[in-house]
Amino acid sequence: MDSITEKSIVIGCNYHLSWQSDSRMRFILKEVKDGKARMATRRTNKNFWCDLKDLIFILSVHNKNKAKEILKQK
Repeated sequence: MDSITEKSIVIGCNYHLSWQSDSRMRFILKEVKDGKARMATRRTNKNFWCDLKDLIFILSVHNKNKAKEILKQK
């Protein structure tokens, strides 16, 4: 699974959002439904919905490895 890109959608992985105000912020993808993504903040675990098109998969080694493990379990 070396084809992980900024457009990859993997529940449980970390994302940036195209419209976020601070580039250091990271969010966890919790759910995908009807073209929407339910995201959670990492520290407070507050949930909100956004458009799938706004997600940017974080291409860190840790996040890629996490995605590979999640996809392997499916």
